[in-house]
Amino acid sequence: MANRLSRRVRLISALSAVCAAAVLIPAVASAAPQSAPSVKPKPTIAQVDKELAALAVQNTQLVEKYNQAQIAVTARQQAAAKAQAAEAAAKATVDEAGVELSRSALAQYEGGAFSAAGALLSSNGGTNYLDQLDTMQMISAHAAQVVSSFTTAQNAATAAKNKADELLASATKTRDELAAQRAKVKAQVKQYATLLATLTAAQRKAFQNSVNPQASKVQTQALQVTVPDITSAQVRKAVTFALAQVGKPYQWGAGGPGSYDCSGLTMASYRAAGISLPHSAAGQYNYGHHVAFSDLQPGDLLFFYRPIGHVTMYVGNGLMVSAPETGEDVKVIPATVFGSSYVGATRLVNS
Repeated sequence: MANRLSRRVRLISALSAVCAAAVLIPAVASAAPQSAPSVKPKPTIAQVDKELAALAVQNTQLVEKYNQAQIAVTARQQAAAKAQAAEAAAKATVDEAGVELSRSALAQYEGGAFSAAGALLSSNGGTNYLDQLDTMQMISAHAAQVVSSFTTAQNAATAAKNKADELLASATKTRDELAAQRAKVKAQVKQYATLLATLTAAQRKAFQNSVNPQASKVQTQALQVTVPDITSAQVRKAVTFALAQVGKPYQWGAGGPGSYDCSGLTMASYRAAGISLPHSAAGQYNYGHHVAFSDLQPGDLLFFYRPIGHVTMYVGNGLMVSAPETGEDVKVIPATVFGSSYVGATRLVNS
C-alpha cells in the first residue's frame, strides 16, 4: 500500500513538471521574440563613386609598381644571359688552353731537346744551355699565367651568373607578389563596377565624367588641325600617334598596339618618334628636363600622384591624352582634371 502511494506521488509530481514546462515555454517565447536579421543598407551612389575613385588611384599606383618590377626583371634577365655567355666563353677558353698545354707537355716529354737533360746534351756550351733553360722556364711560367688568368676569369663569370640568377629570382618574386596584390584590387574594382553597372546610363556617365571628363569631339578635332603646326618633327610624330590611339581600351601592363596603360601609351608614342622610354611613369619622369605647368607645350609629359603612378601627354589647348583606368578607353581630357595630384612635367624634345 505504501509502495503504491509512493509511486502515485512520483507520477503526479512528474505530470505536474511536464504541465509547468508546457505553460512556461510559450510564455518565454512570447517574452523574447526572435529578432529579424539585420539587412546591411545598400551603398549610395556617392559611396560607390568614392570607393571606385579611391580604388582607381590605388590600382594605378600598383600597376606602376608592377611595371617597375617588370623592368627590373627584364634587365636582370639580360644580365643573367650575359653572365651565362661569359661563363661559357671563359670555360671554352680554359678548356682550349688545357688541351694546348697538354700537347705542349707531351711534346716536351717526347722531344729530348725540350727537357733539361736534352738541353744539356744538345747545347754547344754553358751559355747555350742556360739560354735554353731560360726559354723553357719562360714558356712554363707563361703557360701557368695563362691558365691562372683564364681560371680567374671563369670563376668571376660563374660568380656573376650566380648573382644575376639570385637577383632575377628576387625580381620575379616581387613581380609575382605585386601581380597577386593587383589581382585583389581588380576583384574589388570588379565588385564595385558590377554594382555601378546597375545604375542608369546617365548615372554611369556622370561618374566617368567626374573622374575623367572627356573632351568634346569639337575639341579633339581641333587638336588634329593644330598638330601640323608643332615645330619639332619628333614631337609632331609623338602627338599624332597618341591622338590616333584615342578610343582604344586601357589594359594594365600593355604597350600597344591594341591596348595601353598610361606609361605604355607615352612609351609607344615616343617610340614612333624614335625616342626610347621605359615602360614606367616614374622612370619616364627622369627623362628630358622639367618644365613648369604654365609653360606646357604639346608633347610634354605630365605626372600625377605621390608616389608617381600616372603619366599623360599634353597635346595643346589645355588638354592631354590619357590611358586612364580599367574599363575605360584612351581619351582626351583636361590637363587640370587631377588637381592637387599633379607632380610635374618633362619635355623630351625642345621645339
